[in-house]
Amino acid sequence: MTSFQVIDPVSIGTAVSKTTLGTVNKPSESQCLIEFTPFQCPVVTTTAESVLSETAVESQSVKDILPKRVLNAPIQAGLGATYASMVPILNAFECNTPLQAGSNDIITGFGQAQVANTSAPLMGIEFHFSDNMPQMPQMYYDKPNDESSTGTSATTVAGNSITINGGKMLKNLYAEVAQTTPVASKPLIGSMIFSSNNFDSSQGLEIACQPVAQGLGSTITTLQAKNNVRRNVNMGMKSTCIINTSYNMANSVTTAGNFVTGIGYTKE
Repeated sequence: MTSFQVIDPVSIGTAVSKTTLGTVNKPSESQCLIEFTPFQCPVVTTTAESVLSETAVESQSVKDILPKRVLNAPIQAGLGATYASMVPILNAFECNTPLQAGSNDIITGFGQAQVANTSAPLMGIEFHFSDNMPQMPQMYYDKPNDESSTGTSATTVAGNSITINGGKMLKNLYAEVAQTTPVASKPLIGSMIFSSNNFDSSQGLEIACQPVAQGLGSTITTLQAKNNVRRNVNMGMKSTCIINTSYNMANSVTTAGNFVTGIGYTKE
């Protein structure tokens, strides 16, 4: 049997500080956190601002749950007084986290904007529990603390690195590029490169990023329907692994955007 609980959406503020969203008490019968699903939305859509954020799940009582820091698909910026806005479809992050039957462990959710917003977005989290023990290895998620600027030139730009301790297998890659001030006929298009001397193989990990197209005129709507993820990577790695990231921008733009990466991995 499975069950669902939700941390109701609250404001994550207009700054870039980590905000507590709330808590859930797992059902006493539950022996597995199957997955969690962040959901977010701007309250007042403001021009020339993307919502680019992370969601984190933590617990003082659930053993070995960390890290669970995930990158959300951006709500892309628009331009003008009457542009439309699109909230990307929901995306669940698989966990397979073992839980103690009979306990009422408290799980806390956190939200944090990568870039400041004029109007504070709302964020909540849905949790999916099971009464059965996990049948798959637990998934862990991490990302850099900060975003990186794309710059304005068609070139490769170094991003922030991710350090993994105790990991065995890299499973998922996440790469998001968000617009700042849209400019007509100046899309963001390129690829993200993940590299490390600590991988078990020298084969490349370069993935296409979701292109961010621009319209024409003084009112521009920029839309992104879902997050940008590659699963089943299955790259082995050393117990301490430093992953370097870079964005390969294919065309020059007038105003720089921001990019952030993330990874999912197992410890077995």
